[in-house]
This record gives sequence, structure tokens and C-alpha cells, in this order.
Amino acid sequence: MNKTKPGSFVSMLALASLLLAPNAGAQVSVGADILSRYIWRGVDYGNSPSFQPSLALTLGNFKLGTWGAYSFAGSGTPFAEHDIWASFDIPTSAGTFSALYTDYYYPSAGLKYFNFEGEGTGAHTLEVGIGYAGPETVPLTVKAYFNVHNDPDKSAYFEIGYPVALQSVHLNFFVGASAGKSVWYGTEQAAVINVGFTASKSITVTESFSLPVFASFIVNPDLEQSYLAVGMTF
Repeated sequence: MNKTKPGSFVSMLALASLLLAPNAGAQVSVGADILSRYIWRGVDYGNSPSFQPSLALTLGNFKLGTWGAYSFAGSGTPFAEHDIWASFDIPTSAGTFSALYTDYYYPSAGLKYFNFEGEGTGAHTLEVGIGYAGPETVPLTVKAYFNVHNDPDKSAYFEIGYPVALQSVHLNFFVGASAGKSVWYGTEQAAVINVGFTASKSITVTESFSLPVFASFIVNPDLEQSYLAVGMTF
């Protein structure tokens, strides 16, 4: 069987090498989150605490990064996810428009990394998206995501968010929906699957060190499930 490789991994490595050339002005950031539960777009992944490291390269309005999620499950096969993503922002006076790309890979599924087959049999699901973030006067966010490889349902997800600041606490309210039947999101038809808000703040530990913490209350109306997850960023 001929395996079609989108070339995302190789092309992104080549692009990263170019951006990291001397005097390119690139910035590299490293971070990690620890969460009590990994809830993604209204779906519970791992049913356990999750460690989520990240590495990102920024050059102007372009970002290239990799992100992972690894559960602390004590029995069975722990859940593991490793993604590669890229984004490009276009700032305007009316807000910021973004082009988004993510390569999803799940090591815990037991598939080899370089298996790029489609029709739900490969190791990678590729997603493209578009986003909009309004100006400070109306900070509404709108995002749309579409699976374009290795998802027979061609799943689509849409989300609207609105941030609010209350003294030292930042709140972000969100509503997300699957566009139709999707094994990816566990829906039989178009349905709202992700409703809630995230509260975040920085806790002062010393005069020179603060620890960002956050909590999310999430309801999936389609599955009739609710979640409360807390986490911290390092």
C-alpha cells in the first residue's frame, strides 16, 4: 500500500532550522502544565491527572510548536498525546485573524509515528483552523477547526469565547459545538459539547516568583457530563 506522507514533520523541522538561523530574531519558550484532568473540547482524555509539556518557536506573527499530554494512570495503558502545531496571526485594527494547523498523534494508540495513512487507519489526524480575536473593546474570540486527514467523518468544531477580568482573576467563558456526526467528538449529529468557563490568576510565592493557577468548569450537554479541572503552569 502506498503511504501518503503529508510531510508535516519534515517540512516543519526544515522551517524551524531556517527560522533559528543566526540573526533570525526567533524566540523559544518552554513550559509545562499539571492538570487534575485533561478535558479537551468537552471530552475527557485519560480519566486521570495529566502532565502537559510544551515547546514553541516564535518569529514575528508566526509560531511553531509541539505539545504533549501524558496521564498518571496507575493501571492499564496510560493515555499519551503528542502534537505538532503552527499558527500565523494577522493583526488589524478590527482584531487579529489567525490561520491554524495541528498534527495530532497518540502514542498510547500503539501506532507507529511515521504511519501517515488515512481513512481512520493512520497514526496522525491533521486539522486546519481559522480564528478571530476581537480588539480590547470587544474581546470576543471565534474559532473553527476542520479535520482534513485520517478522519472519515471530516469532523468540524466551532467555538466562541469571551474573556472578563474581575480584579486579579481572569475569566474566559466559552461555548463549543461539533458540526455533525463525529467519532472524534463522540456525536451522532450536530451538538453543543463544550460549555463553561476558566478562571485563572497568579499566586505570589516569593517577591520574584508567582505561580499561575487555573480552574475550569465544563459541561458537555450532548454526553450529559460535567467536569471540574484545576491546574498550574510552570
